[in-house]
Amino acid sequence: MAKENNQINPDDKNLMDHDYDGIHELDNPPPRWIMAIFYITITFAILYAANYFWLGVGDSQDEEYANKSLKHDQKYQIANMSSDDLVLLTDASSIEEGKVIYNEMNCFACHGMNGEGNAIGPNLTDDYWIHGCDFKSVFSMVKNGNPAKGMTAFKGQISDAKIQKVVSYITTLQGTNPANAKNPQGEKCE
Repeated sequence: MAKENNQINPDDKNLMDHDYDGIHELDNPPPRWIMAIFYITITFAILYAANYFWLGVGDSQDEEYANKSLKHDQKYQIANMSSDDLVLLTDASSIEEGKVIYNEMNCFACHGMNGEGNAIGPNLTDDYWIHGCDFKSVFSMVKNGNPAKGMTAFKGQISDAKIQKVVSYITTLQGTNPANAKNPQGEKCE
C-alpha cells in the first residue's frame, strides 16, 4: 500500500506534540534573516524613543522644520525686504548685477535678450505695461508672478534683493527700442 502525500511522518523533527482532532501542528519557524530584521527594527524603535521622548536629545518635528527652513533661507538668501527698502537702484554695479541675474534666471526666454519681448512675454522696452510700470508694481509681478499669463513667481528662487536688482535693470531697458520689438501691450505709462 502506497503512502499518501498528505500524511505526516511521525518521526519528523518539526512535528510538535500538539494534536487537535487529528490535526498535527508543525513547528515551522521563519528564516533567521527575517528574525534578524525584526530584532533590528525593535532595537531601533527603542533607541529612537529613548533619544526623542525620554532623553529629549533630538529636535522635535517643529524644531527640525524650523532649522531646515533657516538653512534653506541662508543658502538661497531668501528674506523679505521691508517696503521702505524697495527703491529703484541706479548705481552701475547694481544694474550690471541685475543684467546678470536676468540672464541667469532665463528671463530672456520670454522677454528676449534685450527685453524686446517675443511670442511668450511682453516687450519691456516700450512705454506700455500690462500690470503697471512703477517700480513696486514690476517688483510685485516678478516676485509673485501671474500664472494665468505665464509669468513665473520668483520669490522662491531668488531673494528680494536680487529681484530689486533685476527690476532696476528692467527699468533701464525702457526706451531702448531694440530691433524686432514686440508690439505694445497694456496701458501707456507716464
